[in-house]
Amino acid sequence: MSSFLLRLTALLCMIVDHAGLALFPNVGLFRCVGRAAFPLYCFLLVQGYLHTRDLRAYMRRLLLLAILSEIPFDLLIFGSTVSLMEQNAVFSLLLGLLAVCAADTMKARGAWPMAAAALLALSAMIMRVSYGWLPVALCLAFYYGRDRRSATVLAAAGTLLLYTLSLLLSGVAMSWVLVSLCALLSLPPILLFNGKRGLRSPALSLLFYAAYPLHILALLVIRALRIVPPYFLG
Repeated sequence: MSSFLLRLTALLCMIVDHAGLALFPNVGLFRCVGRAAFPLYCFLLVQGYLHTRDLRAYMRRLLLLAILSEIPFDLLIFGSTVSLMEQNAVFSLLLGLLAVCAADTMKARGAWPMAAAALLALSAMIMRVSYGWLPVALCLAFYYGRDRRSATVLAAAGTLLLYTLSLLLSGVAMSWVLVSLCALLSLPPILLFNGKRGLRSPALSLLFYAAYPLHILALLVIRALRIVPPYFLG
């Protein structure tokens, strides 16, 4: 699979996930499919880091996207324009990118990169970004295993299982713990990644970025207008 196909797969899984959250809250299959999206985005983020020509511009794009997406995210999840309960997943990805950048920089300087990783993971939990410490750990797993695909997948699987265990120990409902295990569905596509970019253009790249806030806004409109079949039944 090319990078384009992985991005498309991640996007479709994310849309299914949020559609289930917004429109079909009692259909667990939507959320199960959606669990594959975030690990795929973490993997693609590391690939982006390894191939970007301008890291600062990459970070600025993510930060701008995170800021623009926060109000739609809060409206979808919490029904208000501002909520400090949880920050959207783009902030999570940005912290993952910072962790990879710190690991790379500190390794070159002979420092201990795990200290920076621990600090960023703690920051993720304090900031209450989506998935907590997972993006930092998962992006580092993908980064350190980048030269051996099987090692990458095994490290990612271990990280996802550890995250699921942490949910169980924190008292999260067993039903959600089982749904979270479906994040492992992201690993076969990653294993099939061929290292090629596939279809690409500036317009297509912009579309992939814009799709995050735009699909949330579309779901908000659909939910507000009650124009999907489940509402007809009510």
